[in-house]
Amino acid sequence: MRCYWQPVALLDEFDPALDPRMASRPVKRVRMLGQDLVLFRDGTGRYGLLDRDCPHRGADLAFGRHEPEGLRCPFHGWKFAVDGRCLETPAEGVGSTLCARVRQRSYPVREQSGVLFAWFGPVGSTPPELPALDAFRAPPSHSFAFKGLWHCNWLQAFEVGIDPAHPSFLHRYLRDEQGGDAYGRQFRAASVGDVNGERWPMTRVMRERTSPEIRHEEIAPGLTRITALRIINDHLTHVRVTHALFPYTFVIPLSETVTITQMHVPVDDTHTYWYSFFTSFDKPLDKVTMRAQRLQGLSLPDYVPLHGAHDDWGFDPEEQRTRTYLGMGEEDINRHDQWAVESMGPIQDRTREHLGTSDKVIMANRRMLLKAIEQVQQGGRAPMALDAEQAAALTGPDTMDCIAPADRWDAFWREAAAAKRARAAWLSGSASALASSEAHR
Repeated sequence: MRCYWQPVALLDEFDPALDPRMASRPVKRVRMLGQDLVLFRDGTGRYGLLDRDCPHRGADLAFGRHEPEGLRCPFHGWKFAVDGRCLETPAEGVGSTLCARVRQRSYPVREQSGVLFAWFGPVGSTPPELPALDAFRAPPSHSFAFKGLWHCNWLQAFEVGIDPAHPSFLHRYLRDEQGGDAYGRQFRAASVGDVNGERWPMTRVMRERTSPEIRHEEIAPGLTRITALRIINDHLTHVRVTHALFPYTFVIPLSETVTITQMHVPVDDTHTYWYSFFTSFDKPLDKVTMRAQRLQGLSLPDYVPLHGAHDDWGFDPEEQRTRTYLGMGEEDINRHDQWAVESMGPIQDRTREHLGTSDKVIMANRRMLLKAIEQVQQGGRAPMALDAEQAAALTGPDTMDCIAPADRWDAFWREAAAAKRARAAWLSGSASALASSEAHR
């Protein structure tokens, strides 16, 4: 995990409108990869991420005094800049050079698409580049980032998103409604294409076609295209195209015009933050509304879900009988995934699994993970730890939900994806769309 840039906070978390404490003291506790850290913004607007234990006597810097030049430990007044330099050791005598010989471990921080990323590699090592994904290329008007905490290991959290079979059950609605922009309704929206002139909502496709043909193909080292085909009739096939990016990112369609890129970041062995990047290929996103809708299900400042094991994830047996297959709400399908991965236990015991053919993507990902671990242990480079040239070449990837002619479904979804990209004002026209489409053939 130290081979990659890791999301550590939303920029929103430093917004005084959401957390009034940030107006006078922009300092946050952070836990990442099992480490306790402190994240802060200095008086010039620069962000710093430091180990939380003061290098003097180990006191917790998360309680430090915020000053324009940095963070000062209240124990003995040692002050640190965002890059870890010790600026003052005021209890030492005049002429002391101790300050010049002390440096707190700091981690490079960069802003990207509404999220602060940090690099945890060895001191002096060169960080990789972030790939040129749509989620990172879209302008602020067409992108929105959000996050939430799950009480489970990162891998089981990631695996739910690359499983093409589960939406037919976990996210099944027992009746269809109109889609739209309301929170939780996009999944009910119609797929691209129609059946005998009738637009089928995703809920109907998933409910009535429960056994997809699943295909997966590694189209670049660490990038896997996942295709789920659900036969509608002799002439039409529903096609859902998603992607998995090693080690923990998936890219899926939310609607005909919005894509979700979601990362599953290890807090420690038993806690995970998911970070979702919403990218619109159509009109600008209403981020104020999207944020307000999602905050209704979480408690700040740590983005902890209101429902969980403590209240059976809000399970309603009457809802399960009459409205949804799971019985845990119609508005936020994210809670469905939360139950699935948290109910396995903090670290899933995979020795008790019985995998089937519908789990082929899960098995392939685990093989990739084991191979990557061995590769890094032997001194090799991890998959998706990209240099600048590789990162610039990794664009897209395209996602799609569509009802396509059965005899040319592959060409149809690619054409639909290219058309979606061509309509996106923030992309550089049809030439860019065609190049991206060809890059992922």
